[in-house]
Formats: sequence, structure tokens, C-alpha cells
Amino acid sequence: MKKLFILLLLVPILNWSQDFSDEDYIYLKRYEHIEIKLNKDQFDITKNVSEQAEYLTARKLYFANEAMHFDSFRSIEDIEAFTLIPETNKKIKVDYIETKREFDNGVFYSDQESKIFTFPAVTKGAVTQLNYKEIIKDPHFLGLFRFGTFVPTKSAQLSIEFPSNVTIGHIDFNTQHIDLDFKKETKGKKTTYTWTVNNIDGYQGEEDSEAVLYYLPHIIVYIKSYEKNGKTINVLNDVSDLYKWYTSLVDQIDDDALDRVYKIADDIVAPLETDREKAEAIFNWVQNNITYVAFEDGLGGFVPRGAASVCDKRYGDCKDMANLLYEMLNHVGITSYRTWIGTRNRNYSYFEVPTPMVDNHMITTTIVENDTIFLDATDSYVPFGMPSAFTQTKEALLGIDNDNFKVVKVPAQEPEKNLTTVTTHMQLDDRRVKVSEKRALTGYDKVEFISEYTYNKDTKTEEEYLNTTLALGNNKTKYNNITKSNFDNKNTPLELAYDLDIDSYAKSIGDKIYINLNIDRTLSKSNIDTKDRKYSKKIDYKFQKAFTTTFKIPEGYTASYIPKEASFEDPQYGFDISYQVKDDIITQTKTIYVNTLSIKNEGFDQWNGFIKSLIKAYKKSIILEQKQ
Repeated sequence: MKKLFILLLLVPILNWSQDFSDEDYIYLKRYEHIEIKLNKDQFDITKNVSEQAEYLTARKLYFANEAMHFDSFRSIEDIEAFTLIPETNKKIKVDYIETKREFDNGVFYSDQESKIFTFPAVTKGAVTQLNYKEIIKDPHFLGLFRFGTFVPTKSAQLSIEFPSNVTIGHIDFNTQHIDLDFKKETKGKKTTYTWTVNNIDGYQGEEDSEAVLYYLPHIIVYIKSYEKNGKTINVLNDVSDLYKWYTSLVDQIDDDALDRVYKIADDIVAPLETDREKAEAIFNWVQNNITYVAFEDGLGGFVPRGAASVCDKRYGDCKDMANLLYEMLNHVGITSYRTWIGTRNRNYSYFEVPTPMVDNHMITTTIVENDTIFLDATDSYVPFGMPSAFTQTKEALLGIDNDNFKVVKVPAQEPEKNLTTVTTHMQLDDRRVKVSEKRALTGYDKVEFISEYTYNKDTKTEEEYLNTTLALGNNKTKYNNITKSNFDNKNTPLELAYDLDIDSYAKSIGDKIYINLNIDRTLSKSNIDTKDRKYSKKIDYKFQKAFTTTFKIPEGYTASYIPKEASFEDPQYGFDISYQVKDDIITQTKTIYVNTLSIKNEGFDQWNGFIKSLIKAYKKSIILEQKQ
């Protein structure tokens, strides 16, 4: 009997022959079976999960650490886990499983918990088996299934069994390059959908790539509707059903003591005249006075907390801040809407995926002087009038009233809104270069700098931080006289000023001195490895950088060589570098722009041509010779 059990356990190894022998760890199978039962209007949903893995080497035994996540909407039951040692036919059960809360650190709070354990006696050749049952408590949360994962899988399968009076929706993503088999089987009053794929490679993330859901093969299943007494009752048939569910949650918001909120709003706008001024002032107040703390605690992860409570406690999550803005703005007569939205990490449309999987964020949309303005107070530094960078291009679901909604797309901000201008004065002191430089950052360039500075500078001096962030000149660059202006003013450019002392920067060969005016080499390390790269390159935001650099020719020298103009022009990106000489001053003018949020695979060669041309231009130096 033991030999029969082991033979059955190893069936996945025998059935699929693709060679994964150069891997350290693979899944032999990952199966999920969702069973849906309907009793009157109550769903009973159970997901049975079975995972089997093999350690082909002993190099990555940390995969023996396992965690199963659950929260208020689902529970984990009937866990069976063990390690099989094929050489000895020995089966070793997991004898201790810890239940641990995932987050509770004051910045992020969640009711998510995990069942955590380690497979015992794992070594080369070991096979681990995990079976458990997940109880899904809300029919809106069937979730998604990943056909691929971070390591290869011999066989992946999702099946869903449901009564004949239930209609199931499904949509798969990124499956065009895998051999996905679908079967539909009906027996009596039950139907089963089954998706299976064999021999699927592992999917590893890449630097600056899009989020994993952009390329990982996966499927989202959901309950569209069910029949009762000849009548169709929708659950998530389309976006209107999703919105109807969202409004049912909004109806649960605590609207007590709103007079206190209204009093604050009135005080904020009292000295102001225009709606734009009032909207901006209220937005800035929420940004500056409400600390962002993420919550995912049952329905508390979906229902905004009361505006008065948020004002009193001075903290809240995205829903809380969005609802507070909604209450304040509408009170002072500025039309505003609670708005659900997915970040750029989720590549879904409300019309394709009418489930809670489509979004993971909430903001406020306001209409001021016929302008639609997206307000996200969770981003403490984004200026009024600009959406948060991570919501650009995403669909936003605006709640007009209990019965009406609108889906609009958040625009990508144009490069000139994220402009950095750099004015540089250079002069030569022996082989050292003395530099005085000023930078003015606007839009997301400013937001990114302030965010990084605020959260990452603690362990660094000003000089260390700028040296790491700007990387100007060479590894001997020294920063002095550093100043910052308009750090807290969202409406004016952030101004940085500093002096640089760059040793060993000028090169002397014979009676000639070579000096390169490109101490800032933006994008010089952005070449894409087309040999190994699989996925598109993500760009956080469009931007433009404008440089004006002047160099004073030392007394007794003349410029014997000035680089010619260099440029690269493409609708998505480009640069222009030119030089002028007047008296003893050489002026370099340089402009770089990126006008896209993603470089697709078919555009890699063109992008690399741009970077190659830019680097070539960066390498051009002026040549100085002594006057005869």
C-alpha cells in the first residue's frame, strides 16, 4: 500500500516530460478546485488547494518555508502537509503550524493572518505536499489563479464547480504564449470549468519592469449572477453591479458629527474667493494634517471611516482621506465624487473585470471651472491639479449618486509638467573643476526627490545623499554650500543649489586639456539588455530636463575643438545638445525628454539607439590649447 501511495504521488513526474533539470526547485503540480453551492440566497464557497513540489538540488532549501494567508473574508481549514523522501519512501508530517498576524506596525494595519510552517527534512530529491481548504465567505471574492509562478510548474490547474442556476464569468490574461486547455463538463445540475496548462516556465521579475500581473499568465473568475424563481439576480455581472456593491458599502459610512468637519472646511476657505483656491486649500489641509495609515481590516478595508473620526484622530487610509475630501469639498459648494481606482500595478479595466480585483485604491474627483481634477491626499507631496503618478492612465470609477456612476481615464501628465532645469557654471582650477549649480524641480521630479529625501536621508549627510542621488562628475566629487528652497511649497519649483569640487576631472595630454561639460549624465545607464530581457520597461512618469552649462576658458587658453550639435528625435524620447562660444565663455545647451510610460519589447532597439546616441554625445569633450 505504501508503494502504491508513493507511485500515485509521483504521477506528475511521470506524466510530463519537459526537462527542468537545471532548476533548483519546481512545482510538480498546483491545483485549485472551487466548489460553489447555493442555498436560497446564500453561497457556500470552498476552495481546495493542492501543491506538490520537488527539490532538484539542495541550493534553495528556503523554499521549505510556507505561508498561507487569510483574513475576514476567508479562512483556512484542514491543512495536511508533509515531506516525502523518495529514496527511503519515508513520509514526514509537519507537526507545528503557527498562526501569525501579518501587519500591525502603526503604518499599515491589516486583519490578514498567515498559517506558517516549515516542511521537515527537506534535502535534494525531497518532494513536499500541501493540501488545505479555503472557505470563501463573500461571493465577491473568488480571486485569481496564477498559471505561472516564480519557479517552473509541471502542471497547473484551476477548476470551478457550480450549480446550473449560477453563471460564472472568467477572463484570462497573458496566456497567448502558453498551451492553455479549457474544458466544460455538465453532470446533472452541476457544471465544471477546468483550465489546465503543463510545463510552464518560471517567471522572474526584471529591473524596472511592469508589475507582475502585466506578464504573468493568470485568470480571474467571478460569479456573474444566479437564477431564483425564474428571476436573474446579479452579483457581478458588469460594472454597474460592482458599483452597486460599492454604494452599499458607502451607505455604511458613519456620518455623525459632520458639523465639526464642516466647521474646519469653512475656516479653511473663509479668506478665499474662487472655487479653485478653495479646493486647493482643502486638499493641502488634508495632505498636511491627516497622516496616511493603511488599513485592511475586514469591511474596514472597503468602508471609509467617518470624516469626523478621521479629523479627530488625524490619520486615515486612502478611503478615509478620499471621503474626508468629499465631505469638505461638497460642503463648500465644490462638486466632488468618491472615486475608486486601481494603481498601475493592476492592468485591468472595469468593463473587462467587474470585480474588486480591478481596483485597490480610492481618491476624490472634483470638478472646478469645468476641469476634472483627481485628488489623492495619500501622496503628501503631489501638487493640487496633478494625480498621483501611480494612477496615471488608469480608469477611475466616479460615484455620482446611489444609482449613477461614470468611468473616466486619468490622463498621463505631459513631460513639461515634470520639468527640471539645471543651470551650471564651470571653471578650471589646475586639474580640478569648480562648479556652481542650481536645479529647479517641478511636478513628479520634485515629488520624487522630496519623497526619497524624506524617507531615505536619515542615515546620510546632505553631501552623501546628493552624491548618491545626482551622481555628478566622478567618484571624487565633493559638495559644498548646499541649500534647499521651497521644500514645503507645492506651488513653486524645488530649488537646490550647491558648489562642486571635482578632482581629476580634466585630462591633460601633451599641451592639450580635455574637459567634458556633461557632469550630469541622465539616462546613461538605461540601456536595455535585449538578449535576456523578457518584459517591457516601465517608466514612472514622462519628464523633461533642460540644462544650460557655461564654462569659462582659462586665461592663456583657447578652445581648439568644440563638439558639434548632437540630437535624437522620436515622438517618445529624444535629446538635443549644442555648443556656442562667445568671448571666453562656452555655453552648452542640453534638453532631454521622455514622452512615454512604457518601452515595449518591439521598441527596445529604438530605445537602445536613443541611449547609444546620448552616451556618444555625453563623451564629447571640448579641447583647450595654450595660445601661441
